[in-house]
Amino acid sequence: MKPEKIYVVFKTHVDLGFTDLPSKVVQQYKHQMMDDVLTVCEATADNPPGHRYVWTLPAWMLKQCLNEDDAQRRERLEKLVRDGQLCWHGLPFTTHTEFCGVEEYMRGLYMNEELNRKYGKEVISAKMTDVPGHTWMLPSLLRQAGIQFLHLGVNSCSAPVDLPRLFWWEGPDGSRVLTWYSAGEYGTSLLPPEDWHYPVWLALMQTHDNIGPQSSDIVSQLLEDVAAKYPDAEVQLGTMDDFARDFIARGYSDIPVIRKDLADSWIHGVGTYPAEVSSVRQLRYDLAAKESLNAVNHNRAGSAGPTEAIRQGYEQTLLFGEHTWGIDIKSNLLPGRHGGRAIWAEDIARDRAAFPETYAKTEQSWEEQRDYVRKANRFASEASPSIVPIAGQKVAAYNPLPRERQSSPIWIDVDSAGWLRDPVNGERFRVNGRGEASVGPIGPLAARSFIWEPDASAELGVQLFEPCETDGVIENSSIRIEVNAKTGTIFRFQDKRNGKEWASEGFGTYLYEVFGKQDMLKFVKDYAYDLTDWYINDFSKPGYPRIPYARYEAQAVSVESRRIGKRQEIRIRYGVSPDSRGEFGNAESAMLTVALEEDGDGADFTLQLSDKKKTAFAEAGHFVLPLLAKRPQYRLQKMGSVVNPLEDIARGANFRLHCVDQWVDVCDEDGTGLAVFPLDTPLCSLGESGVYKYDLVYEPEQPVLLFNLFNNQWGTNFPQWIGGDFTYRFHIVPHDGDWKQARLEERAEQLRYPLQAYLPITEEKPAIIEPLLMESVYGVRWLAVKPAENGDAAMVCRWMNVSDETREITFRFNRTYSEIVRCSGVEREIEKLPLQNGTVTVHARPFEIVTLKLRQEVTIAARC
Repeated sequence: MKPEKIYVVFKTHVDLGFTDLPSKVVQQYKHQMMDDVLTVCEATADNPPGHRYVWTLPAWMLKQCLNEDDAQRRERLEKLVRDGQLCWHGLPFTTHTEFCGVEEYMRGLYMNEELNRKYGKEVISAKMTDVPGHTWMLPSLLRQAGIQFLHLGVNSCSAPVDLPRLFWWEGPDGSRVLTWYSAGEYGTSLLPPEDWHYPVWLALMQTHDNIGPQSSDIVSQLLEDVAAKYPDAEVQLGTMDDFARDFIARGYSDIPVIRKDLADSWIHGVGTYPAEVSSVRQLRYDLAAKESLNAVNHNRAGSAGPTEAIRQGYEQTLLFGEHTWGIDIKSNLLPGRHGGRAIWAEDIARDRAAFPETYAKTEQSWEEQRDYVRKANRFASEASPSIVPIAGQKVAAYNPLPRERQSSPIWIDVDSAGWLRDPVNGERFRVNGRGEASVGPIGPLAARSFIWEPDASAELGVQLFEPCETDGVIENSSIRIEVNAKTGTIFRFQDKRNGKEWASEGFGTYLYEVFGKQDMLKFVKDYAYDLTDWYINDFSKPGYPRIPYARYEAQAVSVESRRIGKRQEIRIRYGVSPDSRGEFGNAESAMLTVALEEDGDGADFTLQLSDKKKTAFAEAGHFVLPLLAKRPQYRLQKMGSVVNPLEDIARGANFRLHCVDQWVDVCDEDGTGLAVFPLDTPLCSLGESGVYKYDLVYEPEQPVLLFNLFNNQWGTNFPQWIGGDFTYRFHIVPHDGDWKQARLEERAEQLRYPLQAYLPITEEKPAIIEPLLMESVYGVRWLAVKPAENGDAAMVCRWMNVSDETREITFRFNRTYSEIVRCSGVEREIEKLPLQNGTVTVHARPFEIVTLKLRQEVTIAARC
């Protein structure tokens, strides 16, 4: 079909790094690149409407560029914004989306809304480039922010997901976003291909990594090129919004609907920063809990400090999830080596001596990535500093969940053991010498006050581990675990309530892999969509030695046990193969601690790797759980939704290595299940190791879970060697029925959301402790309690339905509000909800995010 209208959009691919250090890239955009934008835009400003050069940036980067000290220069840039020549799209930048947190991602979408309000726009389009796939929660999140159109431009050599060019992408809540998927290219061609059957076309003219805008003569050139083939076609230079509004308004009924997870086949890069990934995963919950405390506690509400610190904290964790995790390796570590790279330790030492600047710059880029996490931790501390009570002082514990908690951990900064005593009923809770306690019950979104009483005798006696002379056994009423005292093998993990044995041979072991030349060559061939010299460099390791694949299983050297109060523990110490550490990068030693609480229904597994050696050899480590399951059914909790990895993932996406948020669940044919909550690493493979593996489709042959602890598969822009001490925690829970019957979401929140300790400020301004809710609410995940944006005096409560079914959810508030308004995810008001006696009922689709504004509180809550 001959096009009637061609919408031309100009942009560049934004890498926060890769071409240089992230800090320098931002400065490049703010200065040199904005100079070029001003030049080309002002040179075409007098062109007829629709023929002026228009440049599009992601929202976060445009905000950085407009943060200009030079008032005259800022005015020139803002004039371009107001005149529609300098524009933004709805996403902050390209992300490894399935690694990100739900609320964290929503805060990224607030950046677009902030620019909308400031400049009187309503952006409805978004774009990400390079990364081949994203989790299906993305369209649901985008619609929450008013985004209707998404363009995904795929790295030219990466295997694309098997998708049509244009489709309605449906998220788990049923929301749809019109999605354009460009396989093998960042943008699109100027002219439509022969198989394009619509009268309007999007010509997305995108320059490559951080290149910047085209020159002004491109305008006349492309107008001539279009006129030469389609003289009757209208050409409009503008934004993705222009195309989206036109195309969607035409109401085409032949566009397919895709309800699939486009799992990210680049996600293995998450395994290159084990310590930082662990920290970010917990920070998301800490930030939410601290913000909730500050919002619910009226003494802290209205303080700009905590609000701004929380905003900055979320921004830093989201920046960590941006898709560029380091500098380009081929441009920095390959000079003078004729395309090969140093792998052996002695070669790296020689190269480092010959090229010290490039090695230093490369490693500095990895440090700048880590800086996002350091900054996020600092902002979290500023939002709610740790408390240091003195004897006799009140300490309040705040529960950020919408459900009563019977017994939950809390931490206070003290230098001795002691007690937290309830001043009303005298109940006491032991605090150990590390400031750790477990207290409860505490109502939903409520606090409870205690008096701090130091008492060194409250510390439980330290019981040392003792060698197991016979098989080590720990058990409670729910679980029995047995360990062979000679081999260190966990040969029993029994669900006592159902009589189900889950442990197969190798249960709970540490596996270290070194990949050979053939593994790398096979992956490069399997994954390639095109072949270029840079593809080999980026996705492989040119010059890699011709070594075979090697697999090293840790060997136990001792099995010990102890009991502390109501907690039983078995500790297995492992030695490692000298070969795996001499030439390669295995840890010096490993230790697994398995623990049961007397009244618990789950087991805690903690794997500690000591002095993992840095190596440039391709490597990976895993925590392995082979299971006794005849017909396993798998479910993965990914970024707010639940995915069936055998049915919900699109062909050509990542079946081999999954990025989970909270849990992995396995159900067997007998109706029993086993849930694993990985607290530190999100990466998990089914059946076998997924590192250096790619298949269009895949179904595991064996019921094995492998949690990836680290890997350096990437040949570029991620750390090439990983070293240090690392700790990985897994909470494993046997249960009846499926993930819904087991209420795994609530278990995950109990594990993840800490109680928040704080000090009542003064007797004149004591802590508010009355619950926000009259009764517990189940089946929802609480995402945020925060002050409303834009000067609105309301409080915002955001939550999501964690079920795959539509539900009516009722909230009974303990405070009186004049109105409750349902809003979009970025707080655009939609409708007032019927409110009676503080009770409101909300309709929520499967996995739907719901944002409520609670306005004009009338009554004053009780004070302690």
